[in-house]
Amino acid sequence: MLLADTYLDRIDFLRYLPQTDCAECGAKTCQEFVEDLKRGEKKPTDCPHLSETLYYPFQIALNADNLLPKFPCLTAPRPGQTGLVEINAPDDDTPILISGNHMHTQDVLMSILSTTRSPFFLLFTDTKGNTVDMAVIYKTLTAEQIRTEVLSSGVLEKVSHLDIIIPGLAAAAGDELKSATGWNVIVGPICAAELPLFLADRWLPPEA
Repeated sequence: MLLADTYLDRIDFLRYLPQTDCAECGAKTCQEFVEDLKRGEKKPTDCPHLSETLYYPFQIALNADNLLPKFPCLTAPRPGQTGLVEINAPDDDTPILISGNHMHTQDVLMSILSTTRSPFFLLFTDTKGNTVDMAVIYKTLTAEQIRTEVLSSGVLEKVSHLDIIIPGLAAAAGDELKSATGWNVIVGPICAAELPLFLADRWLPPEA
């Protein structure tokens, strides 16, 4: 069975390392250290210059292939729920994440968000059931679509900021959305499993 691409190969691990190639971890370069991490030959704690806040996010991202649900590559849309989901009792400082309403995309995101006790607002926009990559191609996830659904969701009335995190695959909509709204539009990672690294300061492990 051909499985859908969850873009695990697009996780940019190197981005979160010091990139000094100091070799203190035993690898010659930070890129070599990344390859050692992927093979399980080293641990994030082996880098003496890595922030402790990144230890747990690295573990999640490195284990994502075992964590994420597997589903077949389907060409037909699979519409799931739309609207705002509140995760872990969000408050007015909580980040706002944007995604589409493909059922499997939602399963992937919820699997990743289940690894933290940190709060999030997650807005599933109506992409007609298309995955984010297909929604960009078919123009069911546009700057205007995001603007309209953010405003109608009422999420901006729940927060004290205007930070909106859009999927990396929808980066092209970022400038238009910012220009039209004045919001601080942040382009997130392409792979959902990179979110723990991207939001490392906020990605607290579940309580024991």
